[in-house]
Amino acid sequence: MSYCDGCGFRLPDGAEYCPNCGSSVKKETEVQVPSAAALGRILQAGVIGAFLSIMISSFSQGVDLYFIPSFLSSLVAIYLSRARRLVEAVAIALAVYLFADGILTGIALGSLYSGGIPLADLYGSYVPTLLDAIMYAADPVTAVVAGYVGVRLTTRGQPRTPSPIAYRRREEPGGVIYSLEGGPEQRSASSTHKV
Repeated sequence: MSYCDGCGFRLPDGAEYCPNCGSSVKKETEVQVPSAAALGRILQAGVIGAFLSIMISSFSQGVDLYFIPSFLSSLVAIYLSRARRLVEAVAIALAVYLFADGILTGIALGSLYSGGIPLADLYGSYVPTLLDAIMYAADPVTAVVAGYVGVRLTTRGQPRTPSPIAYRRREEPGGVIYSLEGGPEQRSASSTHKV
């Protein structure tokens, strides 16, 4: 229950103005903070997906797969974590992309540093093409697509349970009448009271 800041009058639920003094009521906005368990599950799925992405990338020597390893491993991570909501699936996909890129960059820069090799030697005479720029710029978009596809794959295999109560609609001159379908044994099993 809330009270008016101006006069202290007890406000009814959903009031925008105080019925006593007429002053505007400040609306309190609720911010949902994800629980530590949900955040931990997202991070865990992100790390698993990132390592899977790195493994896929390591098997493709000489071929640049761009976002494909992260996309595929995002789908696997979303499926394994059983993400049901789109927001959670997109967060997992973004974590996979971010962690995979961070780990690969750390490995590359760490090996250069430990060998005393300049960064320019890593790329040699490589010059990025327009395709490279477009494909790497598309990473965030493909992460969102991976989240969407992953949620669809996760929720696809689950059977939908039909409602235990079925209604029949009948139009008559006085209006529309709804009634329960089935015999008295089905109605008594599903209804909460007897008439």
